[in-house]
Amino acid sequence: MKIDYTRYYLKWHQDTPEHVQHMIAYYRRLLDNYFTGSRDVKILDVGCGMGFAIMMLKEIGYTNVYGVESDQGQVDSCCSKGLKVDYTEDTIQYLKNRQGAFDMILSIDVIEHIPVDVQLGFVDAISAALRSNGRFICSVPNANSAIASRWRYNDWTHHSSFTEHSLDFLLYNGGFDEIEVVPSEMIEKPANAWLPLGAGKHWWLFRFFRIWRRLQMMAELGPQQGRGVPLSLNLLASSTKK
Repeated sequence: MKIDYTRYYLKWHQDTPEHVQHMIAYYRRLLDNYFTGSRDVKILDVGCGMGFAIMMLKEIGYTNVYGVESDQGQVDSCCSKGLKVDYTEDTIQYLKNRQGAFDMILSIDVIEHIPVDVQLGFVDAISAALRSNGRFICSVPNANSAIASRWRYNDWTHHSSFTEHSLDFLLYNGGFDEIEVVPSEMIEKPANAWLPLGAGKHWWLFRFFRIWRRLQMMAELGPQQGRGVPLSLNLLASSTKK
């Protein structure tokens, strides 16, 4: 049965100029450290949504950027912005048909939508679509988060969430090494964090409960292991094709 994922996506994202600029700024904060080389490399955003990451890359000078998406409503949104985005009903086959075509592939908040028994084939297809030593960057829900259950089940199309270890395992067995998994924070410390109201109040409330979660991890897993567990809502991974 064909589903309309745009119905869910529009609960969080709109095509208004204000939201587009907000998302471009978010993706720049999330990914900027990974884009420091030549602006001529060929990049594919798998599951590109409304194209926010593509627009961010174009804004910082990348011209050879493409997207692929399985939801027609989001493809239509990308095309209305003049972005080079393809529609496909079979992303794995789309990638297999483009072996060695890309220097870098992004897949932001996508792998969790893929059935667990298909995830390895998906990552392997991404590896095949990359050139030698190509880089893969992805983000997924973090099962260590204090609200991991809501983050996992809030979207009906999610099939899984990940720890830093399970994500490393998937990427390694899918054809990648030099794997780095880091926290991906949704909340940024505001410039006026010292103020007792507004954004400052939210920030300190967030910090208080994050410390509590850290103590819980240390109590459950032991101080040494518990100190290193990433607690962010998402995990961000960078890896290189073997």
